[in-house]
Amino acid sequence: MVLLPGCAPRRPDTAPRAAAADVAPELVGGVLRLGDSWVAEDKPPDAPAGILVGRFAGSPYDLGFSFGRLTRPWIRSQETHLETLFTVLIPGGFKRSLIRQLSAFRLRGLPDEIPKDLLVSIAGLADGYEPVPPPSGWNAYRRILDLHALHDVSQRFVDAPALAAACTGFLARAADGSLLLARDFDFEGGEIFDRQKLVSIIEPEGKIPYLSVGFAGMLGVVSGFNRQGLGVALQAIAGGETAASGTPMTLLMADVLGNESTFDGAVTRLRTARVFVSDLILLGDAKTGRFAVVEKSPSAFAVHEASGASLGATNEPEDAAVRRSARALPPGSTSKKRRARLDDLLEAAGGSLDVASAVAILRDRRGVDGRDLGPGNRNAIDASIAAHSVVFDLTHRRAWVATAPHTLGPYLPVDLEAVLASPGGPPPRAAEPIPADTWLSDAGYGRYVHARAALASARRLEAERKEGWLEAARRDAEHAHELSGEFAEATAKLGELEARRGNRARARQLLDEALAHDPGPALLRAAAEQWRDACAAGDRVPLPKEPIPTIPQPDELLSEKGNR
Repeated sequence: MVLLPGCAPRRPDTAPRAAAADVAPELVGGVLRLGDSWVAEDKPPDAPAGILVGRFAGSPYDLGFSFGRLTRPWIRSQETHLETLFTVLIPGGFKRSLIRQLSAFRLRGLPDEIPKDLLVSIAGLADGYEPVPPPSGWNAYRRILDLHALHDVSQRFVDAPALAAACTGFLARAADGSLLLARDFDFEGGEIFDRQKLVSIIEPEGKIPYLSVGFAGMLGVVSGFNRQGLGVALQAIAGGETAASGTPMTLLMADVLGNESTFDGAVTRLRTARVFVSDLILLGDAKTGRFAVVEKSPSAFAVHEASGASLGATNEPEDAAVRRSARALPPGSTSKKRRARLDDLLEAAGGSLDVASAVAILRDRRGVDGRDLGPGNRNAIDASIAAHSVVFDLTHRRAWVATAPHTLGPYLPVDLEAVLASPGGPPPRAAEPIPADTWLSDAGYGRYVHARAALASARRLEAERKEGWLEAARRDAEHAHELSGEFAEATAKLGELEARRGNRARARQLLDEALAHDPGPALLRAAAEQWRDACAAGDRVPLPKEPIPTIPQPDELLSEKGNR
């Protein structure tokens, strides 16, 4: 595909161009090395998955080049996944081309808004990943640049039916006086981003080294902290104000960590930056013990500094000026319900938190009244969709990063100082991992995964409506219910299908059972209530016309497409 005139991004003049010949990293004992940079997998022997850990050092271009070359296999697999998902979501080739062209046009001024050193690093990353540009004209520099604006472009879907949950996070003083930053990053791009999460230790020449948890191909930061003990975590404001141009928020976070050593310095840099979306930023400074939630939109800015032992955030702002430009969320939004539960847990913890109890909060699957919400519930802090879940001990400069799936695997420690002191490969672990969630070890999660597959099959049959679909879909939904009885989406769908078969009494029972778990998002709950009320009224009231919506995850969409 050829770009529209004027849409192709300007490569920074200060970025050198690598030779087209490939550069082969050295593989030594499972560690890929290129100069002082390296990447390796840290995987406990008894765990189903591990995490990638990498150290990337040097001048802006060299650092980016090493990042792109060392993580090339993972960038390629993730890019292929996203391209396939894009094709499934937008089946028409012309429409996909138009969307790409419009995106390129909207982001054409992006290079002007990005700090020059980071722009040069992105150019190096693209060269390391793809030494020879493809003939299409959509080269790696363009694609990687757009990837760094993915958070900003997709922000409008936060807390909407398409992406019904987003991030939950908090800052807290631990019992030993340490400052903790913990968060679930609910990016629903597919399981691949959970399985291939990357902990990057970035050592930029002449700047402050920092740790970032994300994925290959991404030099921007959504969760990270620097050597000075300054930590940040980025959470979108649901329905927040947008503007025509500005710095991508992930790159603004990288700019903060690479340059700021104080709470006030970080606030100033955030205040003066021009952005084109609205976000909450968890900000903590271990040296002074100060921490806050910063609210930033294109036209407004607010800092809510903590006065107590903890401070939480989901996806709704509190400042009036920031709220004024954002879409109002319904009373039953997932953001409100997750925040209410988080506040209760933090209040109950008081000043007794440590890393293990912070992990327990990130794994919480209960509602504000303590009721069990069941698996995959978007009203829960842990909806089993996190691409990464982390606890940062900002005082000791250490990250605890969950291995897949989501929040359930062991949380592995990564020590910033230890990695910086180890240019040849990963150092020994500085601490013992936090054990896996018992829901994973007792096979409950496995049953839930199979239940999701059965629900996806029922959803596909319902959408196609071929001969005999109703009974076949009911069998699939019944199987899902048998596998995971607490899974409210499957229970509600089974209730709907029973009602369609004329069994209103059982349908009402199932729908009451589903509603007892307070299913989210609000659209799902409202539909379940409508079907329940119709069943309760008896045959004199017709059944609703619209089916109860369930929320397919990206990998389920890909699987459903492959089965058609």
